[in-house]
Amino acid sequence: MTYRIIDDGTYSEPVQQALEGVLAERLDEGELEPTLRFWYRESPAVALGRFQAYEDEVAVDYVDQRDIDVVRRLTGGGAMYVEPGAVITYSLYLPREAVPDDIETSYAALDQWAIDALRSSGLEVSHEPLNDIAHPDGKIGGSAQLRKDDAVLHHTTMSYALDTSEMLRVLRIGEEKVSDKAIESAEKRVAVMRDYVDASREEIITVLKDTFAERFDAEPGSLPNAVIDEARIRASETFTTEEWNRKL
Repeated sequence: MTYRIIDDGTYSEPVQQALEGVLAERLDEGELEPTLRFWYRESPAVALGRFQAYEDEVAVDYVDQRDIDVVRRLTGGGAMYVEPGAVITYSLYLPREAVPDDIETSYAALDQWAIDALRSSGLEVSHEPLNDIAHPDGKIGGSAQLRKDDAVLHHTTMSYALDTSEMLRVLRIGEEKVSDKAIESAEKRVAVMRDYVDASREEIITVLKDTFAERFDAEPGSLPNAVIDEARIRASETFTTEEWNRKL
């Protein structure tokens, strides 16, 4: 198979989530090559799991006051707070034949190249079932999947320099107020790359791209304008609407 690496384009969270559906469908229909895509965001946001209840997961008043996008994604899993420049998100769009049928096995297999890249950068990380990338001091990242007839979407978000205290203000942590103790507890559960390596986010992404290219003989690519246009339409019709984002 010929793989492509897409590493350009900055979009809003609704457009990013819409791109996931468009690209997975195009691969399913045989109109897209197997692809690795890195995300670049315009503003802080929350990516809500497909089956999560909006008001159970986010501090509604806080995100409304700060105009933080809360966007329900197509995949399951938990809510993630994301900030431009503070996280690394990548998506894999792969044919079913290239992905293990067993879900747990597939998570480990599809993130292994990234784990190897991070290790080569000096990060002590490993796969932690079901779908986490873990450091001895806490979780570095998590993955989620969507499976269609002949395509698999696998995306992973990892913390490079996430503001843990802000994450606690955005995501609900029960009825208790955000306190130093709560922040300290969260910091023990979430590890950020910048605490362990001197490499910049851009340098980490370069290592990820180089590792993937060497392992899968991948070449640089770009998103067709038609795909971006379709994603923008889908974002406005679905991923920016309360009907979609607050339906649970």
